[in-house]
Amino acid sequence: MYYLNKLVFLFANPVSFTLILMAASIVFMAKGRRIWALGFGVAAFAWLLVFSLPVSIAIFGLPLEKEFPPAAAEESPEADAIVILGGGMAANTNSLVYAEMSMPADRVWHAARLFRAGKAPIVLATGIGEMESTLPLMRDFGIPDSAIIIENDSRNTEENAIFTERALKERFKGKEKFRILLVTSAWHMRRSLLMFSRYAPALEAIPAPCDWEAHCAIALPWEPKHFAPSSGALDRNNTFLKEHIGFWGYKLLRR
Repeated sequence: MYYLNKLVFLFANPVSFTLILMAASIVFMAKGRRIWALGFGVAAFAWLLVFSLPVSIAIFGLPLEKEFPPAAAEESPEADAIVILGGGMAANTNSLVYAEMSMPADRVWHAARLFRAGKAPIVLATGIGEMESTLPLMRDFGIPDSAIIIENDSRNTEENAIFTERALKERFKGKEKFRILLVTSAWHMRRSLLMFSRYAPALEAIPAPCDWEAHCAIALPWEPKHFAPSSGALDRNNTFLKEHIGFWGYKLLRR
């Protein structure tokens, strides 16, 4: 299922689908079907344009984030553990002194805030590469090794849920139910909660969102730049499209 998901996302992303439409246009042109060729060519242009416009972030991104408004760490309830979903850090390599932070690195910052606010005694980071990336940053933030659990094997959000439940049960022998503060990007939270409710029944996941990419990209008032294509908007809208496909794919097709 992991590789099937990757294949679906590969062909569904705006650039790949644009190339598919362009290829279809070329094929129809070669066959002398000019009307069909023109139709697919226009569709390819329109598809790429829509996803390249910053204003489209309001369409694809804001609906993902609106359910999870910002809140101070001190306002979060207490829990058994703080769980960080990976994806915010590029793992360190021999050519780097420190791991590189990407936009979702807000997840590590927010988990540190929650820990310092006394909301849970344990911080668990889940995802491939967390040992080389998130762990050093958590240490920089002053979280002691005794309070850190690293789950370094999960490759997607479904496995994040399964392996997190397993890791917590192993750490706390005999305990069957856990209350966790789930830290991930606001745009990723809806799908994450679905995954944890389905694949980690022993965990009561309380959202602790951060990283509001859509809200930050589309700040009112509207400006002319919001209607000019940009690679940044294309990248964000690709991420948001993936979230919509992933959420509804699991909700409707996976039981």
